[in-house]
Amino acid sequence: MTAPAPAPLLSLPPRVKHTGVCPAARSAVLAGLLRRHDAPVWLIVTDTLRAAEQLAEDTALFYPALAPAPAAPPECLVLPESLANSREMAEAFAASADRQAVLSRLRAVRQLARQPADAAPLAIFTTPAALLQRVPALEAYAATELVLRRGETHPFAALVEKLRALDYDAEAVCEAPGTYAVRGGIIDLYPINASQPCRLDFFGDELEEIRLLDPVTQRSGEALETLTLAASPRLSLAPSLTGLAPYLSPATRLVLIEPATLDAAFSQAARETPHATAGLAPLLARVAGLDALADLDEAAALFDAAAGPVAETTWDTESLNHHRRYPSDELIAQDRLAAEESSRRDFLDRVAAWAREGAAIAIIAPREAEEKRIREILDAHPTAKRLRPVFLRGQANEGFRLAPRADASLRLTPDSTPRRKRPAAEPGAAPAAPGLLVVLTETELFGRSRTRRATSRRATVHRAQVDQLLDFAELVEGDFVVHLQHGVALFRGITKIDTRDGLREVISLEFDDRVTLHVPLPEAHLVSRYVGLSKVRPQLGRIGSDRWQKTRAQAERATVDLAAELLRIQAARDAKPGVAIAPDNDWQREFEGAFPFAETPDQLKAIVATKEDQERARPMDRLVCGDVGFGKTEVAIRAAFKAVQSGKQVALLVPTTILAQQHLNTFRERMAGYPIAVEMLSRFRTRAEATRIVAATASGQVDILIGTHRLLNKDISFKDLGLVVIDEEQRF
Repeated sequence: MTAPAPAPLLSLPPRVKHTGVCPAARSAVLAGLLRRHDAPVWLIVTDTLRAAEQLAEDTALFYPALAPAPAAPPECLVLPESLANSREMAEAFAASADRQAVLSRLRAVRQLARQPADAAPLAIFTTPAALLQRVPALEAYAATELVLRRGETHPFAALVEKLRALDYDAEAVCEAPGTYAVRGGIIDLYPINASQPCRLDFFGDELEEIRLLDPVTQRSGEALETLTLAASPRLSLAPSLTGLAPYLSPATRLVLIEPATLDAAFSQAARETPHATAGLAPLLARVAGLDALADLDEAAALFDAAAGPVAETTWDTESLNHHRRYPSDELIAQDRLAAEESSRRDFLDRVAAWAREGAAIAIIAPREAEEKRIREILDAHPTAKRLRPVFLRGQANEGFRLAPRADASLRLTPDSTPRRKRPAAEPGAAPAAPGLLVVLTETELFGRSRTRRATSRRATVHRAQVDQLLDFAELVEGDFVVHLQHGVALFRGITKIDTRDGLREVISLEFDDRVTLHVPLPEAHLVSRYVGLSKVRPQLGRIGSDRWQKTRAQAERATVDLAAELLRIQAARDAKPGVAIAPDNDWQREFEGAFPFAETPDQLKAIVATKEDQERARPMDRLVCGDVGFGKTEVAIRAAFKAVQSGKQVALLVPTTILAQQHLNTFRERMAGYPIAVEMLSRFRTRAEATRIVAATASGQVDILIGTHRLLNKDISFKDLGLVVIDEEQRF
């Protein structure tokens, strides 16, 4: 019996294996490869979508900063995996729309044989599953793309009909990809393949102007000459029999990140999707080069699936975690702060020694506030104050050291942004050696590791940014609503009825006695969601009776009584003396500037009002109310930081142990880099630890104490308590 013939090996392009690339240095090395080659398109494959998103972000950070000269960042896009229709529909649609956007860009540059001199490359980051998923056939996709140019003639009605044919949704306001809104001679349009909506301004049938549109303010901006829009992903198109290959430029380079790890992901994708392997061979045959980036030199079935030579480049990189110590979890209060300060001092000694050996130092800071605080920390160090680092804006949270080797080195361009003068380098310091590079991040300098949050390339609208009208798409039939004039009703959906003015959309509400009221959409502001304080089923309003008017009158009288009681309490409080917290100082402004999100208008209003209360010399009592995720914790964090700056202690009372632990992590992460001791009391602490924390609090060594009802015990005393924060007050 003869053995079965071996499977034929794949046809692979010229291959280069890069080893010794630690995870922290991947993005910098990848950016160096993009700068070294003139390939117009790069396809980078990682094991997870989150890794692809972070690698894309960090590669765009390093690319402009690398020698020989500053350059515009590459266009980094993420090709996600299509989600099954059974999952969250909005998430599934967004993933499919992102895939369409990538296909549109690939089709636009597929004829390029090399990167244009005046343009940056297109880098697509993806996963094995997303790479091997079916895509529309190139011809079918091209047939559905619509290109609009300023000055062209397009019959207005025909264009609107074309948008419907491409499965775009007509909306009152254009806010989301795949939607459009018609207003007189204007069409607001959010192409599936765009990162921002556009406004098409017609004069008759002539497309007079194309401008970008802010989805929040609905104001037009920068003018465009052309606009390309792809069909909605809901539109069914014939699939490509050769996968993604037809969309790629013949000069495309494929990069596998940790190819040994990717083997399992490619195998799983092949098992779950029978047609997946049919697209892999054409893709490998299409690309001009194949690179592998790995920490260790491990065998990889896909990368090694062909005979022939493989060029190898060995990099000398290491994570800075090997050079930075962090305080033990057993340390509390000032002992923890002292240990952190000692660890940071020793680490900066090590960095200063590298600089004396000729290393170029780069520091990644997310915002200007963090950079300013980092400069203060460096200036306070006896040797690190002579460093002359290059500052980069980004979110990378692990630093690395790269020593130069032949064909495996990186150099940064000089920092071109205006900075204040720094002291001259120490006498005897070596000039920066080519490729000797040390990159620092918040993790090493502040002793914290923030969870990186995904950023979207698309301009989107959050409900807090627009009118707070009821979104009827969130209601299901049978939900309780309230009509301003008639009371509580059951929502029966949005329907169409014939009227004297033709077919009109109405909101159908069912009242008592099964009476149905049709509310025209222009009067939707009269309807709001019912919010009950108990599980008792509310009584439906009765059309034509005074039941609802009596209910409203009773509620108004109760509200007036409550307001009078609140005024009495507030008057008594205002008559008593209090402690005035000092106005904001430089640290407060730096701390607030380091907030990783844009504050909402309501959040800013609450922050300003809270700090004004703190600065008054009378007792403070303020309720901050808002939905989950709207930033209430940040209001408390800033108030606590402000109190500590005036030498006061802060107590944060929470209803659950889990919430106490979450707040401990959040407060420590936000206040890392500042000499503020944050501790927690809950059942997660041992008796010995709790005893030490109680003693440290009484002596003033704990600045912020977080805890459950344990904080109310008689053995808890503060040396100088200046602020009490009660989270989820209604649960106590």
